[in-house]
Amino acid sequence: MPRTAKNPFAELDHQELIWLFSILKEACQERLEKNLVSQAFEERLHERRGKVPGRMDPRPKLKEWEPRYRKFLAAASEAYELLRANESALLIEALAGQFAGARVRKPMRTAR
Repeated sequence: MPRTAKNPFAELDHQELIWLFSILKEACQERLEKNLVSQAFEERLHERRGKVPGRMDPRPKLKEWEPRYRKFLAAASEAYELLRANESALLIEALAGQFAGARVRKPMRTAR
């Protein structure tokens, strides 16, 4: 028997959704900034000292994640602006369209 999902936003009113997406937007901005600072630091470290023995070079992964963080920030910012402009229907429509007909996958388990 398939499990029915509970709406995680059901308990939140419109203002609380705005706050939630504001927090998400700020978190995405902070993550992008941290990534850019880390890239600059690692680049300077590599220029000055070269490869550090016994330490994996994090620069490729940092560069790989930068466009993702930019994409996340853009999506969170757009969702936040739609909610602030009382355009919740557009956000709902966009999310529904994103998942229409998509197969739901089980989430990957991460090592803790």
